[in-house]
Amino acid sequence: MDNLNSLRLSTPPAIFEMRVYIFLEYIMTEETSLIWNPILRQYLVNAPHRMNRREGSTSCAFCDDITEGRVGPDQQVWLHPNDFPPLKPPVGEAYVVIYNRDHRRSFTQLNVKEVYAVTLLWRDLYRELATRYPTVMIFENSGASIGQTQYHPHGQAFGVSVIPPILERELETVIEADKEGLGCPFCRVQAELFESDYQVAANTSWQAFLPPYVRYPYETHLYPRRHVANIADMLDAELLDFAAMLLQVIRGYDALFDGAMAPMPYLLGIHQLADSRFHLHVEILAIGRAPGKLKYAASSESLWGLWTNDSSPIQKANELREAIARMQI
Repeated sequence: MDNLNSLRLSTPPAIFEMRVYIFLEYIMTEETSLIWNPILRQYLVNAPHRMNRREGSTSCAFCDDITEGRVGPDQQVWLHPNDFPPLKPPVGEAYVVIYNRDHRRSFTQLNVKEVYAVTLLWRDLYRELATRYPTVMIFENSGASIGQTQYHPHGQAFGVSVIPPILERELETVIEADKEGLGCPFCRVQAELFESDYQVAANTSWQAFLPPYVRYPYETHLYPRRHVANIADMLDAELLDFAAMLLQVIRGYDALFDGAMAPMPYLLGIHQLADSRFHLHVEILAIGRAPGKLKYAASSESLWGLWTNDSSPIQKANELREAIARMQI
């Protein structure tokens, strides 16, 4: 605090108070990584130490967990603390979720039982992080074109001390619907899309849709049939069906146009909250829009949030549904 004391001695009181506020704001954001945008009224994460991570590295930190004895010989899935965490306690925590011991396998090469083991780990992780944070973000970035730098099969998870803007807006919709006595808005959407031309797959516990309001041509939303707020409340049988549904949809992407879009790059995220009125759902943003072409977030989308989908959702749902039908799990 020497800098603060020298500032006090050399500055008039009013200006001193303003500069102290700025100084403390700087210290806080340096420590927490959360930066408040006063115009949009939302936080963003500042993490300059992540600029150069493992690009160009020939070693695999996750294989090192095996060779250096940090995981047992029979352990297939595990958590690896993020080596370059964008968030640190008490603001947040970051983990890498390892899907399989085999470095060479992709998610689509796993079987249902192996993906089921991943979903069980997701459930355990949510239960742990939810005791400390209001938001648990479980997600995956798949494909070099969207920034994947490690190819050992894995996803990620953040525990976050704030609710991100999209989750916050979804929760606001849920709260408003509840106030008006309309029930769960997600359940209503699910009922409207059930067995419609927008449905691409279904099993005992889950349904997958390509809704009319998707931003990406093959963006797919997965809903559990039962109203459940988060993965902590899901039954084992529901998680097994979840594993099967994930494989169906993502393998379906790779089967589009007879494999001409494989491997499909995608962003996957589980939307969930502790509020019992919320409805867990999964969004998979498939970045490919046609063979050899990607969907980029352009100016109207990135700068204003006005998305353009240059395709017919019903047509793309039909293409994906047919691709899934050709696949065997």
